[in-house]
Formats: sequence, structure tokens, C-alpha cells
Amino acid sequence: MTEGQGQSHWWRISVTVALETADRIEETLEVLGALAITRMDAGDSPQFDAALPDKPRWARQSVSGLFTPETEVAGVEALLIAVAGSGSATVVDAVADQDWELSGRASFAPVQISDRLWICPPWDQVPDTPNQIQVTITPGLAFGTGTHATTQLCLQQIECQTLKGLKVLDWGCGSGVLAIAALRLGAGSATGVDLDPKAMVASRENALLNGVSDTLGLCRPDELSDSERYDLVVANILAGTIMELAPTLEQHLKPQGVLILSGILAAQVDRVRTCFAQYNLISSHREEWACLYGSRIAS
Repeated sequence: MTEGQGQSHWWRISVTVALETADRIEETLEVLGALAITRMDAGDSPQFDAALPDKPRWARQSVSGLFTPETEVAGVEALLIAVAGSGSATVVDAVADQDWELSGRASFAPVQISDRLWICPPWDQVPDTPNQIQVTITPGLAFGTGTHATTQLCLQQIECQTLKGLKVLDWGCGSGVLAIAALRLGAGSATGVDLDPKAMVASRENALLNGVSDTLGLCRPDELSDSERYDLVVANILAGTIMELAPTLEQHLKPQGVLILSGILAAQVDRVRTCFAQYNLISSHREEWACLYGSRIAS
């Protein structure tokens, strides 16, 4: 399909789970890059509690994610089954084309990360106040709008660093939100790395929106020089990928640098720590997710 052509269909990937598992499935779909997520009653159990309209309490729920035609469907299914349990099954069907980005605008509102840091869509900015930093991100095909717990955990740890003049590496940059936030918070330069061409486009456009295109470099993993070293390395991807990348992430981190890792379920923290045994990694948590951060243990 050539650039500029409309998509003929999208993939909707669904799994039916019990109430206690539905939130984790929704979060997993977000991390995997779903463009839209819906939850429906799968057990004929009407919900009458209007006090929690955004938290359906159906005992059985069908949770669906909408993905682009290029998505590796089998990989998404495998990860959903890993979260839902081996007794679950996925359903995949094609959905006719719509302008999903525009129709979903109401789902994206400014997200407050801290007293001074906000992530905002271009159409909904918050009023300027002294010392406030707004990062503008256009929701699109790349993961990272500031709404997901893993992104927020990373942003909070990035803000805790003294970034002035530092070099930052954002591995699996998605929308570029983490690298752009680091630059807005004072980093001297940042490099975003991603396999997905859409992430390159999204990160480049978002860098322009935030006035940091001159200090944000973008490349594929195989284009990053082995000799490049960074003061801060951030990876907000899935735990399995982080563990596979452990030698690569360490290679690109300066001896006294700081590592920030997320996209990790709380139950996976110990396994990830084992792959980074030479680091003193502290964990912070939000909902089911964890963020690990720290430096090398002094020898």
C-alpha cells in the first residue's frame, strides 16, 4: 500500500475475560499500540451503577483493540493469551475503514504528570502558568499519548533527573513523548529509536509541534552507532523485549548514567531485575505496572 492511500480495513482483536482480568487486557492492548479499545458485556449481566460509567463491572467482558492492517496479529494474540490465561481464546475480524483518529478526539484530554508537567493534544491545551511545561502530542498510530500508566511512570522519573545538557536515548520511542519531554525539561539532545516507520513520522511531527526538531534525532535500531553513549537511557516497551535488549541498552549507557525501564507488569519486576543485576534498580508502581530506574552499582 502506498503512502497516502486510505486503509481498506483494520484488525479488531478481541478476548473475553472475567472482570478481574479486563483492566490488564485493556492495558496490554494500549501497550501493543491499539488505536481504540472497547469493552462490552459478554455475559448478559446489565450494569445499572451509573456512578462508575468508565469502569464497567460486568462479570464477563469482551475487550477489543483496533489495529492497523500491518499489525502482526499472531503476536498480539499470543500476548493477550499470556495475560488472559491459556483457557482464553481470541477473535480476529476485519473492520471497515473510518477516520478513527478524528472520531476518537474526545478520548484525549490533557494529562497532568506533575505540578509543572502536562501532556496535551494540540486541540486542548491547558492555560499557561509560571514554570509550567506542556508537551504537545498528537494521538495517532504510535504509542505514547501520556494516558497510559507506563508512560506516566517514565515521565515522572525523567522529570526527577537533572537533565541540563545531557544526552538521552529513548528506545522504542513511539510518539516521541519521552524524548520530547526530556528535551523540554532541559536535556541537550535526544535520540529516538524505533522499528516502526510510523513512530518515526509521529515523533518527527511531534518534535516540530514542541520546537525541538533540531535536538531530536531519530533512527532505526540498526542505524544507531555502537559507540554512542548516553547519560539517560529510557525504554518503555514490553518486559520480554527489555530483557532481550539488556546488553544493548547497557552498551549505550555511560558508566554513571541512569536507566529507566517500563512496560513491565508488577509480576515481571524480579525477572527484569535479574537481567540488569549490575544496576541498583528501584521500582515505582501504578496500577498493574512498574517502572525500574537507577544506575550501575559502584564497583
